[in-house]
Amino acid sequence: MKYYSIESSLNKKIMGKIPQAKGFVHHCNVWEDPNFIDKFIFEKIEIQPVLSNVVLHSKAKRTDLIDTFGDVGFNFSYLISNKLKEILEKFNIFGFQFFKTYVIQENEKLSNYWVINIFDFAFNYIDFAKTTFFIKNGLSRDITDEINISDLDHFLTKINVLKYPETIAISNIFFNEKMKLDLFSIRFHENGGQKGIISERLKNEIEKEGITGIEFKPIELSIYEWLMPGGEREKVYGKA
Repeated sequence: MKYYSIESSLNKKIMGKIPQAKGFVHHCNVWEDPNFIDKFIFEKIEIQPVLSNVVLHSKAKRTDLIDTFGDVGFNFSYLISNKLKEILEKFNIFGFQFFKTYVIQENEKLSNYWVINIFDFAFNYIDFAKTTFFIKNGLSRDITDEINISDLDHFLTKINVLKYPETIAISNIFFNEKMKLDLFSIRFHENGGQKGIISERLKNEIEKEGITGIEFKPIELSIYEWLMPGGEREKVYGKA
């Protein structure tokens, strides 16, 4: 089974305007309110969190995936349409939860959207013997050493003993025979896995249903290999 990282579309005809968001409406002090969604860093949320709302440019199209990942209120989350959510829920999902929200455009509230919170990672499906691991400087982004990781316990121990700015980086990832997931996330994956990974069968269903605003990068490709002029993205989706 092939796997792909979820990327926002770079096609201006599809997106209308890039970036799509011209602003955000916050409903609390985003730095101090403990119930603000960004305060829940990779953990399952057991309450109704305080959400932020995206204000779209007038020329932005109302795509099924709206490009907000990394913005305040969406630091660790996606913004998706109800149509895309219904497709995802038919497949095997791990570590994702959904919260109802709305998007604003030209003073109109579009209520058919959901915020995704990523709260867990599919580390136990990694084939540690085949996968490549490095030590990386989180500030300079330099790779210092390749390391061997024997199993999940060894991996988690290594993460805990590393001191900032050192962190672990996963490259050339392989999955074990237990892997049956269609939507999941892999933190520390250099090629976009933290943002979300989908199976080829889910990718095919999303494309068949005409979902907009989304592109799929094979996880074995670096972001440079994907985005370089004449690179793999252009071959699939055309020039940005």
